[in-house]
Amino acid sequence: MVALANPPVSMSDFQTASRSQDLELTHRIDAKTFRQVSDLHVVRNEDRIVLRGHSQSYYVKQLATHAVLNLFPGVVIENAIAVRR
Repeated sequence: MVALANPPVSMSDFQTASRSQDLELTHRIDAKTFRQVSDLHVVRNEDRIVLRGHSQSYYVKQLATHAVLNLFPGVVIENAIAVRR
């Protein structure tokens, strides 16, 4: 189990989050998915987080979404991770 370094943040904090938080989010997704998302890219703009990459299953894709929701509850997530079988 991965312990949270920082508690979840609010939407206003989401809009002012730093590059270090972007890296933390990427690391958190890697940990939650057991590094099963290849070519993972996380893009954040004013109102949403976009996840891109490739996974072997829809379950791993869902785990990535939940990793983001644990940090940013209520944020809009566009999960564009492609599932390759």
